[in-house]
Amino acid sequence: MLWMISSDAHARVTRDIQVRLYMSMKFPAELVPQKVVADDLCVSLVTLWRARRSGIPGFPEPIVLRNMIFWRKDDVDRLEDALLKFEGRGKFEQRRVGARRNASLISSRLKPKRQKRLLRSDGRQLDLF
Repeated sequence: MLWMISSDAHARVTRDIQVRLYMSMKFPAELVPQKVVADDLCVSLVTLWRARRSGIPGFPEPIVLRNMIFWRKDDVDRLEDALLKFEGRGKFEQRRVGARRNASLISSRLKPKRQKRLLRSDGRQLDLF
């Protein structure tokens, strides 16, 4: 007999398995993995990444161990408060594109123009005919 699981139910089961795997791994007790934090705050990992990159004042810095991202248990409340100040994807992308555009304008403007060579009329060029 085939069991049919809806995609939403499958996603929930998969997410629960991932969280259990993270919890079973050996981490320092005062650190919380990024996926658990995202799950607790009901946001995606991408939202956490954007919020980190957006320069929100008071946003706690994560701890990176073996290419895995963690937050201190004490910082989770500050993280939640900082996420409330996050303006969302639209504002983040707008600032990022604007910063890139400004950087390209500045780099193109700072290039010094090549100076034209002056023609010397001191008689070095001889008449051939």
